Amino acid sequence: MATRTRLRRSRYRFRPRWMTTPRIVVAAGLAVLLVVGVFGYRTLDGLAHLFHTSVPSVIGSLIKGKSGSTIEKNQVASDQRINIALYGYGGPGHDGPYLSDSIMVVSIQPHQGGAAQVAEISIPRDWYVPIYDAAGKKVDEGRVNQAYSDGMIQGGGSPGSPDGGALADAALSRLLGIPIDYYIGLDFTAFKQAVDAVGGIDIDVPTGFTDPQYPSCDADTCPYTTVSFHAGEQHMDGATALEYARSRHGDNGQGTDFARSQRQQQILVALKQKVLSVGGIGDLPDLLNALGDNVDTNMSIDDAEAVYDLVKGVSPGAIVHASLDDTNFLYECGYPAHCGAAYLFAHDSSYAAIDNFIKNVLVSPAALAETAAVGIEDGSGIGDGASARWSAIFAQLGWTAPDLGRVPTEAGTEVIDQSGGREAAAAQWFAAYFGVPVTRAAEPSPGASGSHDGVLVILGADEERAFGHDPGYGS
Repeated sequence: MATRTRLRRSRYRFRPRWMTTPRIVVAAGLAVLLVVGVFGYRTLDGLAHLFHTSVPSVIGSLIKGKSGSTIEKNQVASDQRINIALYGYGGPGHDGPYLSDSIMVVSIQPHQGGAAQVAEISIPRDWYVPIYDAAGKKVDEGRVNQAYSDGMIQGGGSPGSPDGGALADAALSRLLGIPIDYYIGLDFTAFKQAVDAVGGIDIDVPTGFTDPQYPSCDADTCPYTTVSFHAGEQHMDGATALEYARSRHGDNGQGTDFARSQRQQQILVALKQKVLSVGGIGDLPDLLNALGDNVDTNMSIDDAEAVYDLVKGVSPGAIVHASLDDTNFLYECGYPAHCGAAYLFAHDSSYAAIDNFIKNVLVSPAALAETAAVGIEDGSGIGDGASARWSAIFAQLGWTAPDLGRVPTEAGTEVIDQSGGREAAAAQWFAAYFGVPVTRAAEPSPGASGSHDGVLVILGADEERAFGHDPGYGS
């Protein structure tokens, strides 16, 4: 009789009997939940660290969203401009740890019917100014970068103290003629760690340069070293990105505050793109913790969310990059012959000319939309390149306003609309800037010799008095 042989389970079968398909699905789901949970908690903890609060508070703010922000309730609802000061400093271990080597004001103009406008205004650290507190009391005099440091010293010098930003904000507000609503103080360590936390960033350097005077600081000294960057795409770690952002003495036109602010904007855009990439999202907790150790701010999470919502759709190319420097409203003191250090002073010691520029740094979209032909003539009678200076000033704000050279002296500045009304909004903007009425002229004949078909600005002696400082130097 035939016998039946029992087939044995293969000794090579990998999966044990208890590991059924439903159990595998449940286990995988639990693993995903665990990973997501750990990631979520680390992200919440990083946010709490950054904004100096607790995880439950962060959760509450995220539930409320931007509706819990005063920015959303007040400034956005009324299209009121928002000004945020950014202070970059060396931090502990550096000589003058809270001297703000980088100062920038970011202005955001909300528009209920469209995209917000954004301007970045670079403030040179060597600007010699009186430093006033929020009560209007003069507390110091020196470089503007001392204000944050003075505030930290008054507050005991402890990281997280609001006094550094509070005093620096008050000083800037008085100088620029605008309220500073919020501040962010950033230790350079945070900058390096943030870039390293996302695995570095990719930067397309538009212009190669060499800086032989880059400060290489340790705990005791800051000797100069030479840093160089070649043009083209390159991957930067945190230390390299910091050198690229901080360099102040580069050749090839890269030694200006304007050029430096453009490089800093490049890095911020690259960092944002890296964080929001598929691979970069996983680095978010490390990024937040890197920032949390080295950032001081008076913004809440609700405020930060409201600001992000305003600017997230703004193209980097639409951002206005403006600077105060010795090509426009400031002049060098003539070191070492005429002053004891490398200071910058304002041509207009009342700061009225600077206040007017800052107030108008965001040009109305309606005026810019006309793409007006604006010409600048120098009728000041001073002969120090007034029309070239103002042509460059207005170029920062998005205007194409060529220098048309000197003309006979005019007592007052004049704005003439020679466009036949086609560029009326542009003419009105320039008239409002200089505080004069628009003069309307008959439309010039096409091709007429010496005619300017558009808006003509003739700079008068009245406007140029603000730039007629005594070259003997001093404030």
